[in-house]
Amino acid sequence: MDGILFEGELFGKKVRIVLYNLDHKKAKRIFFKAYKEGLRLQKIFNFFDKESELSDLNLRRKRKVSKELLEVIRNSIRFSGMTEGAYDVTLGKKILNRKMGKGEIQVSSSYKDVDIKENLILLKNDEALVDLGSIAKGFITDKMAEILKKEGVKDFIIDSRGDILFSGNIEHIIGIANPRDKGKDIKKIKMKNKAVATSGDYNQYYGDYKNSHIVNSKSIISATIIADTLQEADAFSTALFVSEEAIRKKLIHENPQIKVFLIKDDLEAETYNGFEEVIYE
Repeated sequence: MDGILFEGELFGKKVRIVLYNLDHKKAKRIFFKAYKEGLRLQKIFNFFDKESELSDLNLRRKRKVSKELLEVIRNSIRFSGMTEGAYDVTLGKKILNRKMGKGEIQVSSSYKDVDIKENLILLKNDEALVDLGSIAKGFITDKMAEILKKEGVKDFIIDSRGDILFSGNIEHIIGIANPRDKGKDIKKIKMKNKAVATSGDYNQYYGDYKNSHIVNSKSIISATIIADTLQEADAFSTALFVSEEAIRKKLIHENPQIKVFLIKDDLEAETYNGFEEVIYE
């Protein structure tokens, strides 16, 4: 079935939204309504925008925050606890250092340095820089999807730089990238009315794969998660990617609602929680 494709600058590149069963005029109006919400939320969460609400928190160290920023920071801390600190959004200093080509540095902060009292957030460690890139993109995409649904759109796709939310009963076939053979897929999967996100060391890295944009990466090189929301898929893909094997297996066992596909550094694949049911080839 053909849909109507719209694109807009978001998340540093483009978000692609496909709407089905609509005439072009109505589809365009609805797209811009959802896209406008995406731009509004990006202004809250953009780690690299000095004017964003998140940057203001990082600068001032203490402030009352919006309900959106509060929700995502609370969720990120929950994931930090589940991974015993392997997933930690206060390590933004490491990301900045890598981005500037300065190599690896040690940072003394942890998620425990984020103090929350109602809507007031205090960063208790001077080295703490909150970077929500591993979870905010999913949150923003889910909020855009809520607007599409409120407008009566049932069948749509939101592709947020490769992490994708599918709504409705149309089945789609997509590829999971081979992390060591650019441009090729290691598997194809069937997607319908779910969200999928992948974290890996191969899309953004500095010098070599060991210096990827994901801090604390371990023995796997790619983690793909299928979940009900993109925020959940986004956060779990990073959480599993950075966790030691014992914690990773515990997370997978305790969260049967997520389907998991892992690629280890020897390119051996592992599937959990019924992921094999969605494999197309």
